[in-house]
Formats: sequence, C-alpha cells, structure tokens
Amino acid sequence: MKRVPLSTSVRVLMTRCLCLAVVLLIAGCWRNYWGRRPVDQPTPIDPGDPVWIWTKGGVEKWRAVVITQDSVSGIPFESSRKCLVCRRSIPRVQVDSMKHGYRTLAQTVTEVVGVPTLLLVGEFALFCLLRGSNGC
Repeated sequence: MKRVPLSTSVRVLMTRCLCLAVVLLIAGCWRNYWGRRPVDQPTPIDPGDPVWIWTKGGVEKWRAVVITQDSVSGIPFESSRKCLVCRRSIPRVQVDSMKHGYRTLAQTVTEVVGVPTLLLVGEFALFCLLRGSNGC
C-alpha cells in the first residue's frame, strides 16, 4: 500500500474545510433574511427584532415595538434604539397588518459554527503564507 505524503492529505483536508467555510460564510452573511410571522394581538417583542407594519401609506420597518389594543409604537429600524425622539405611534385602526421578524435556527447555527471555521481557515492561510510556497 502506497503512503500518501502528509502535505497532500493536509491539502485535501484544508480544501474540504475551505469549501465548508465558504458555504457557512455565505449562509451567515445573508443577514437580510428574517423569518416573519404575523402579529394579530398584543405580543411581547424583543426590542432588537424588526416589525414590518403595513398601512394605507405603505410599509414601515420598526424596532423596539410596543403593541397595545389601540396603538402601535416603535422606532424606525434605521434609527438607534436609544433615540427616544424618533419613536412613532400609529393607531391600530390605521394598521392593515404587521409581521414580526425573528432569527431562524439556521442563522444562529451558522453564526456559532461559522466563526470558528473561518478562524481555522484564516490560521491555515497565515501558516501557508509564513511557511512559503514549498509547504502548501
């Protein structure tokens, strides 16, 4: 049985890890996607979660939303959470529908697994650069 040199097997392993890291990075960086669920009644909502509010005038995306039986108040998503002057309120009668954004399990797992994988790939790349072209 012929023995494969260590550098070739390491190269194959790192190529596979790099492919996995790229897939995880792409999935993790796709941060514009939020799972959405309708909000029909007064519901506690995490201050960082977005809420899309549809009215006759269009769609608005807010955070730090407080929903009561007669109104909806929140801060536009582009503004800082600490901006108390930015808080707006709409009577519930004017709201056509609302959707609460939440992070999906896939996003959370990607962030937890993706960072260490990315660090390992970066470490390998740094190793190859420091070792020179004869090692990698």
